[in-house]
Amino acid sequence: MQSTHFVVQGFTRTCWDFVIGAGLTVAVLYLFAAVLAWQLGGLSGDSLGLMRMTKWGFACCFGIATVLSCAYLFWIPIALSGAITVCLAAAAWSS
Repeated sequence: MQSTHFVVQGFTRTCWDFVIGAGLTVAVLYLFAAVLAWQLGGLSGDSLGLMRMTKWGFACCFGIATVLSCAYLFWIPIALSGAITVCLAAAAWSS
């Protein structure tokens, strides 16, 4: 994966670069999602009531991540994405 180089839009990259780049991008987005969930968890019920699209959009985003995990990954990401989806949907439903 590191030995085959090719040019993409003027940059010389390898398959390894794409895998590492995608993995780090996903890691940063999951970190952002954790911080967002932490911040949403600290809001009052009245404030959360006004953020209906944000709550359900967050849950739907992880639902899509679960589907993608089922299609392309293995059991640990599938289980974790599924658990996060269930928790976010339950939180959105209850608030």
